[in-house]
Amino acid sequence: MASKLGVVCALFVVHSAAAQPGSEDEELRPPSSVEATPEPAAPAYVAPVRKNPNATTRRWGGGARLTGLSGVGALPGVNFGGELAANVRRDEIFVELAMGKWKPAKEYVVALEPQRVELALDVWTLRAGWTSMKMPLRGWLLYEVGELASPHSIPGVVPRMMMGEIAEERQWHAVGAGFGVAWPMSDNVRLVGMIELAVPINRGQVMDSTGSIYEPDPIAARSSAGIELGWR
Repeated sequence: MASKLGVVCALFVVHSAAAQPGSEDEELRPPSSVEATPEPAAPAYVAPVRKNPNATTRRWGGGARLTGLSGVGALPGVNFGGELAANVRRDEIFVELAMGKWKPAKEYVVALEPQRVELALDVWTLRAGWTSMKMPLRGWLLYEVGELASPHSIPGVVPRMMMGEIAEERQWHAVGAGFGVAWPMSDNVRLVGMIELAVPINRGQVMDSTGSIYEPDPIAARSSAGIELGWR
């Protein structure tokens, strides 16, 4: 009887020890679930901003231009010349004033003055129109005044015309339109190309030294290329 009582006591002690919290078996028991630590998201790719060399955000711009000219219609045959111009831009509107000189490929001597005078055209041109602030494009209307076969300097054309010192048949008045490009070579240098059409308002007749009479065509076409210096 004593031995049975001892066995029961031993079983009770073992069972009590197994039921105590914090025992070694409970500490070694694996958790019911394991949550993985999320990896940080990769940053979104941001493309680099590329500057458009043809665009500008400045409200004011301007420059000076020197161009070579070629065309037909104003003088006999193929005409050649040069032009010096200055322009000012406000947003996408620009105004330009230019002075130029045209000469025919063949030399003609007129008989209008005591001294020898070659046939040529001295002209002042006023242009006004649109110029893009995002692309190297321009378009404009023009008005021209000038003098055919002048023995004087170009700057005096307008004063002489206003004073009535230029004969009507040697006066040049024309209206027209044109378009062009101003391709940037650097921040302040642009390669300029233009095409224009001009319609003479008065078509005076000029006589050369051989007695031949010349009259401008109903429309003059010209192209030009040159360099412009200034700021966009």
